Amino acid sequence: MARQSVDWESMFRALDAFKKEHGHCRVPANWKKNPQLGRWVAMQRYRHKIGELEQRHVDRLNQAGFVWAPADTVWGEMLGRLKKYHKKHGDCDVPSSCPSDPNLANWVANQRHRRKMGSLSADRVKMLDELSFLWAVYGKNRAGQEQPMNKKTVSAPVKVVAQPPEERLYQVCGEYIQYNGTGPLPVKLEKFIASHNGDFPPCILLPRHPLTFRIGNGDSVVSIMRKYEWPGKGPLPDDILEYLNENGALPPHGP
Repeated sequence: MARQSVDWESMFRALDAFKKEHGHCRVPANWKKNPQLGRWVAMQRYRHKIGELEQRHVDRLNQAGFVWAPADTVWGEMLGRLKKYHKKHGDCDVPSSCPSDPNLANWVANQRHRRKMGSLSADRVKMLDELSFLWAVYGKNRAGQEQPMNKKTVSAPVKVVAQPPEERLYQVCGEYIQYNGTGPLPVKLEKFIASHNGDFPPCILLPRHPLTFRIGNGDSVVSIMRKYEWPGKGPLPDDILEYLNENGALPPHGP
């Protein structure tokens, strides 16, 4: 027992050092600088969930600002950002090209997708309904009015154009996992869904066009600007995923 206590204290000090450097305790599960710390943080959440984490350790982690359910915290933060958008614009129709908050547009689209797939919990649907959230955005004209249905509209043949899979980055216990909806679910994502009553974690929706990511500062003699090209489909470069896992956001990017 004494050895476990010493080990816990050592890892807690490592977590405290991480917080001082990054400003939070959300250590990525696969953090390359200290993989042991990422695994330890995930284990604290698991032991707390099953009631095996000592209360004195729970108290210490709470005092440090430890996040016990990162997915719930992120969802709440995004809902808060949507409320601010609603207060400013009077609706929740965040455009996909919203320059002020592109992640919010991705999140809004993800909520529609999850409800359509039946994976959005009833309480979250209720919270969004309270903001007059629009679940269906298709079939509207430029003025925002629904197009009237008539016999001609109903009977007219519709040409279905196949869309390429949407690349999404799902946040699972501080780690982002890329999945486009085709093929078997990644193991970690499948386990998360199974343990959350079929609910998918928050995600970032990537655009369907090529992007150039930039890491570093080209104006600094210390840090050199590095550019990474992504064709608009397929896996992101490893360095981009590492940056995302360490910072919780994609690096600066553009077409």
